[in-house]
Amino acid sequence: MKNFYLFFSFGVILIISSCSNNKDDSSEYIATDTYPNVTANFAGKIDLNNPSNYANQTIPVYITKDNTNTNSITDKGATLGRVLFYDKNLSSNNTISCSSCHIQANAFGDIAVASDGINGTSTRHSMRLVNSRFSNESKLFWDERVASLELQTTQPIQNHIEMGFSGSNGDGSISVLIAKLQNISY
Repeated sequence: MKNFYLFFSFGVILIISSCSNNKDDSSEYIATDTYPNVTANFAGKIDLNNPSNYANQTIPVYITKDNTNTNSITDKGATLGRVLFYDKNLSSNNTISCSSCHIQANAFGDIAVASDGINGTSTRHSMRLVNSRFSNESKLFWDERVASLELQTTQPIQNHIEMGFSGSNGDGSISVLIAKLQNISY
């Protein structure tokens, strides 16, 4: 019984001392932001621990085509895509994101005649991206050079003028970008 009181007293002392109002306690928990770039771009708009429901959205019956093909949509995957769309780390010099030319307020398009990239001005106006998932087009880009959204998403990144991971003209390749992204904590 004596040991019980000794342990009980020791426990009470620990509890009381841990509840003190001493603000100088160096062991006090300090919250850190694990995803600072995400927080900076989406403060209050994205909860990475509870992503929006992208996978099970209701699709109106009049929509008959889904361009995601066999690439199923997940809540976490779509959230990652949303984050990457606004991330300037996708350009070789960290100054251009997809959203730099595909501006949300303009139906994810650009008001410029020709869009600016990291190595000058492109030869074309960036196309609107609204409803690309459900569009009836069988080819994408102004010159219709690709036939799927999956192929379309990496083309601007791999363009020397637009985002600079062409693998030519002194640019790194898409593999260099992947390595770069893997070294970013978020």
